[in-house]
Amino acid sequence: MTTVQIAYEVPAATVAKIEAHLSETALRDINWNGAEFKIERDDFTCIADDDSAAAVSLLHEINDIICGE
Repeated sequence: MTTVQIAYEVPAATVAKIEAHLSETALRDINWNGAEFKIERDDFTCIADDDSAAAVSLLHEINDIICGE
């Protein structure tokens, strides 16, 4: 299971978009094929305990969603 921490100040509607993106990522991204994501609210946004290139790329995608891009 991969834990994705999302900052408290991120609105619930944006968290829902992130959840949808993570579901799509688990289905279609070869690096995350079948992955189980767990979202936790925390002080900052990160992918806990994973500094792989795939995690960095996914975090960038999550930050784009938060910024509205």
